Amino acid sequence: MIINLSIKNFRSIKDTVSISFLESSKKEDEKFKDNSREVANYKILTSSIVYGRNASGKSNILLALQAIAYLLRKSDSFKSGETIEPYEPFLFDEYTKKKEVEFEIVFIGSNKKKYSYSMKYLNDKFTYESLYFYPKGVSSKLFERENDNFSFGEYYKGERSKIVKSIIENQLYLSKAASNKIEHLNIAYEFLTQELIVPGLTDSELDKTLLYAFSEFVNNDANNMLLNNMKKILLAADTNIIDFKISKNDDSKFNFPDNMPKELQEKLKNDYMYDVTTFHNSFRDGEKVGLQGLELEKESLGTRKLMALGGMLLPVLALGGVVVIDELDKSLHPLLTKMIINLFHSKKNNPHNAQLIFATHDSSLLDSDLFRRDQIIFVDKEYEGNTTTYKLSDIKGVRPDVPFDKWYLSGRFSAIPVIDNDIELENETVR
Repeated sequence: MIINLSIKNFRSIKDTVSISFLESSKKEDEKFKDNSREVANYKILTSSIVYGRNASGKSNILLALQAIAYLLRKSDSFKSGETIEPYEPFLFDEYTKKKEVEFEIVFIGSNKKKYSYSMKYLNDKFTYESLYFYPKGVSSKLFERENDNFSFGEYYKGERSKIVKSIIENQLYLSKAASNKIEHLNIAYEFLTQELIVPGLTDSELDKTLLYAFSEFVNNDANNMLLNNMKKILLAADTNIIDFKISKNDDSKFNFPDNMPKELQEKLKNDYMYDVTTFHNSFRDGEKVGLQGLELEKESLGTRKLMALGGMLLPVLALGGVVVIDELDKSLHPLLTKMIINLFHSKKNNPHNAQLIFATHDSSLLDSDLFRRDQIIFVDKEYEGNTTTYKLSDIKGVRPDVPFDKWYLSGRFSAIPVIDNDIELENETVR
């Protein structure tokens, strides 16, 4: 689970933004007892919801997590002189647009120990990187790097000199060291690249990447737990889907022109690796007579989105991890979104402390029966375009029983667009 995230000089975030995912000290109703979990003596929130007007920077907070995971997965293969792609500093200040992007993420690893991982980088090199952990509640260095200078702590056990000699300035040490099975480094690497899941939920990905990832899980699911849980979600969501079938396409089904590049062929094979068929009740004279199959592509966008989300969330709920989603509510009815959120708040459905972090515009989710005040994060912009953040629990005078949604839309919490409803459009006839 993530404890804290700090971001500086990334996209719309100029000055350091630090977001805590811990319970605040404010007392909340007993009904919220499962909205946080005690892990390694930290009370960590199982979900956090991010609000803000368009272009306020809420998506950039999620993109920072995506950038961390991407750089750790990919930088070990970067070639000398290759650009560090997520180098996107704050551009509206002459000083910051040439300075380092900075990230720090604090989290609990699979060994129930707290870790802190940091990086700073420019367009073509990492200027700083460090990994610390807290074996007895006290910070202890595993490694630290400032440009080409490396230092190691007493808990670092494993290869170091070979890795230091092989690394180049646009590669992360943790990324490079991942294949060496160094105990604490492996735990941190696995959390940040495998347990931290930050997909892009564009419409083109709904039927492919996420659902196909679920299909891979289903194919390796000996007791059909994930398959059965997906069926339960579809029934609970009132989709009228009784059953569904996932079949894997054989390579022989694909016929490509001889001149098509191999890379494109492989991509298409991967994108269309599975066929998904849903089944609905079929009727005659008002009586059920059987099931009618339907290709997934012919289901509604909302149903496809629900299946894609289920394909991503169910393995995380079953195994643990962190899911970060922009616009969780897109194409979903608010009641379905609430159902998904409540899965993470339930100890029975979330036995391994999975964590959900998501952004939304849906004010109906600002529900005092759904969230603690410290689960609600607001993102706003200052005059110069710099992103700032604060929590509902930071605002004085907001009791747990007030209508959060109405107060938000009335502007009491800020973080909403200032709209001129008296706008007058030119209406001369265009010929």
